[in-house]
Amino acid sequence: MLGVLAGLVLLWPSGTASAHPLGNFSVNHYHGLHLHTDRLDVLSVVDFAEIPSVQEKLTDADALCRDLSGSVRATVDARQLALSVRGARIEFPKGQADLATTRLTCELTAPVAIDGPVRVAFSDSYRADRVGWHEITAVGTGIKVDSPVPTGSVSNELRSYPEDLLSSPLDVRSVELEAEPGAGSAPTAPAAAPAAESGMAAAFNDIVGRADLTLWLGVLAVLLALVLGASHAALPGHGKTVIAAYLVGRKGTLRDAILVGATVTLTHTAGVLVLGLLISVSSVLAGEAVLRWLGVASGLLITGIGVVLVRSALRRHTGHGHVHGHGHGHGHGHIGRAGLVGMGVAGGLVPSPSALVVLLGAIALGRTWFGVLLVLAYGLGMAGMLTAAGLLLVKLRDRMDRMTERIQRYTRFVPVLTAAMVLVVGSGLTVRAVAG
Repeated sequence: MLGVLAGLVLLWPSGTASAHPLGNFSVNHYHGLHLHTDRLDVLSVVDFAEIPSVQEKLTDADALCRDLSGSVRATVDARQLALSVRGARIEFPKGQADLATTRLTCELTAPVAIDGPVRVAFSDSYRADRVGWHEITAVGTGIKVDSPVPTGSVSNELRSYPEDLLSSPLDVRSVELEAEPGAGSAPTAPAAAPAAESGMAAAFNDIVGRADLTLWLGVLAVLLALVLGASHAALPGHGKTVIAAYLVGRKGTLRDAILVGATVTLTHTAGVLVLGLLISVSSVLAGEAVLRWLGVASGLLITGIGVVLVRSALRRHTGHGHVHGHGHGHGHGHIGRAGLVGMGVAGGLVPSPSALVVLLGAIALGRTWFGVLLVLAYGLGMAGMLTAAGLLLVKLRDRMDRMTERIQRYTRFVPVLTAAMVLVVGSGLTVRAVAG
């Protein structure tokens, strides 16, 4: 327990997030517009997170920048500018599990004469189908710029993302501004690069990426995977709310709590392995789209279970739920067990991107077996945490059931309320997944 608490403390985020803001699937964009009296310069940076970098194996900076220049559009007084590539550079910073990320830097320019007030418009449609951070800045040299976007990058040109913006990341894909000759606006100096990732997660990623992996380091990595899986399961998600409502409303047993924890783990582990295999062999599969549709399926499954639970609870509450001749609990036991399995499947249906990155990192180093072992350990950590939470809930509910008869009179409404909660939460998850 102390180890888990220490791990959670070490994983507590700092003020600046060095990871990608929208996850390991993201493709993030920055465009810095710099207006001169005779030209428009654009510094375009694209930061590909670990998974698109693994899939696409990007290497040709010149070709990528030519592709990007054809996907951005700049106009002055509605006249389109012909942006050309003046410089192209590609780098491969290390990401999680020692996987390479991709940082593409393109210097674009177009001639334009600004000798009076003009209206400048810029838009970006490069990789528009991929989720990511989108940021634009604008400055002028000898040009006065009246712009709704800032002069300096809040992400240090995609090097560090402010945590206070991660809940609502920037999504600025176009801008219109007024410009005329005058006092320029100097660009804000970029902030220093963020410090390296620290804590237990950093140690885990370092071990996974080591070329000289030893037996003891491997054992340590497995233990850390167990703790990280448990920590991940302790965070919001995995259907814990609806599972809790189900166990309370259906009078779940200790065996039921163990069953749902095991089902979540098996589903999650299988999902990580299957999606990891698909991503490693396909360069066109959009992993975030797969996760979105899995989220929709999870929400619909929970919603369907909620509908069944509401109907069953209402029939029991009105006295029409027991059919004589079948024996007490004959029908309810089968429905309850199937419902628990459905809950577990829904809770584990959306794979953890972190576990997926660990698997891909091991595959990249030729240690597929080690990656599978770590994913299994991660899943076992999740199972332990979810099962412990379910067991604790069942124990608390049993204690509540032994309270006074006056309180128990009101417990007949609990199945109806918990079934309604399952339905509402499932519907909310579905809507959120569809909305992306």
